Formats: sequence, C-alpha cells, structure tokens
Amino acid sequence: MVERTITATIAAHPDCGVAMWAPRRLRDMSGFQMTAQRLDDDLVPVDKKAAVALDRLASEIAHDVAQERARGVKTLIMSEENLMGGMRNNFRTKRFYPQVVRRLAAFDSILPTSPKTVALGVRDYGAVWTSAFHYLPQAGQAAPPVDTIRPVLLDDKRGWPDVVEDVGAVWADADILMWRQEDLGTNTREICAALSGLDDDMIVVPDGKINARKDDTPRPTVFSDDEKKHLSQRYKRHMRRLSDVPSVRWAVT
Repeated sequence: MVERTITATIAAHPDCGVAMWAPRRLRDMSGFQMTAQRLDDDLVPVDKKAAVALDRLASEIAHDVAQERARGVKTLIMSEENLMGGMRNNFRTKRFYPQVVRRLAAFDSILPTSPKTVALGVRDYGAVWTSAFHYLPQAGQAAPPVDTIRPVLLDDKRGWPDVVEDVGAVWADADILMWRQEDLGTNTREICAALSGLDDDMIVVPDGKINARKDDTPRPTVFSDDEKKHLSQRYKRHMRRLSDVPSVRWAVT
C-alpha cells in the first residue's frame, strides 16, 4: 500500500523530486538479491567472481542514482521488504529476522551512500507470523507443520526492538521512521507524507484493497485466541519500549 501510494503520488506530481525504486525495480538488477550471499561474515567477497559481480552491481547502482539526481530527484526511496531478511528464513531458523545486521551491512557496501532515513512498518506478532504462514504456499514455498513452529514463535522473545537495534548497529546516523501496520488503513496519507517528505495534500492514495495474498489462498489457523492475546500483549510492550528510543520517529503518534 505504501509503495503503490507513493508511486501514484509521483505519477500525479512528476516534478515533486521523489523517486521510488520498488521491489520489482531492485530485483531486476542482476545479482541484487545475491548480495549477502556473495560476502562472508567479514563482508569480504567470497571469491573473485563474487567481487567482480558486486563491483559491477555497485557501479550500476551509482550510475542510476546519478541519473536520478541529474533529473532533479532529491529523495530516492528504495523499498524491498526482504532487505533485512525473508519470512521464509524466519520459519527455517524459527527466529524473528535473525540476520538483520549482516544483511543490511552487505547492502550498505554496494550503495553509493548510506541512507539518511530507514523506514520500517511493524505489525502485531500474531498477524505477522500468520500472514507469512498463509503466504508461503502462494509463493511456491512449503509451509512447515503448524505444530512444529507454534511453540517456538510463542517463546522467542526477539522482536521489533531488536530489529531497530540491529538497524542502528549498521546505520547509527540514520533517522528511523516507523509506523504500525494497524494505522495504515486510516493514516496512509500521513505515513506516506512522512516517508516521502511531501505535503499531506499531495499524497494520492489508490482506490481499492491492496493485499499480496490472494483471496483463495488457504488460511489455516496458526494461533488460538489466547495465543494471539499473548503475542498482542508482547507487541504492545515492545511498542512502548520503542516509543522511548531517541532515534525513532513515528509517522503516526
């Protein structure tokens, strides 16, 4: 929803100075999704072939950024939900985004400059895990048996505050802009204005429901009502913790 709203806004105001590189744009870059795999734990290319590919990719990004700047773009938004890791890996490791530092540091190594702002939309843990579980088969990935993952997801204390801390470990000088997914339906314009730097009245919100999951995708029960309540309470505690983090700016207060 955020990506499509900002894309629609740019189309309506082509001279607004904002550009959006959405997932399709980034994933079409040869080797972009392989960035982290081509670096070892010390962020050194694993071999000569990897070094050549990373150098080529970094040069391509630098060239394209320069072109954006030349045509008057002052704010470039790069949006890819898998930059910090994918939910498939979360299910495999049974941990909540366990490789944020390594992955973001890897991507930082191919950018011409580190980001000034890191934007992060967060969501209630029960909803995050359930939505991802339902989406796996649609994405051609096997969903693990529910009974094998439920206890781990309930007991793992890692959450959004840890992700924010990991972001700060890589980009200490970046402003962290956050919003709650639960606020997106009623505050889309406000959130997108904060992210793009444009005035609220310039934001164009597309009509209709936007959801990556198809309506006919099976939706098995993942958590009981009591378990959902437990995860929701954890989410609320974590939101209170994040409200006191100086580096975090909330799009909706």
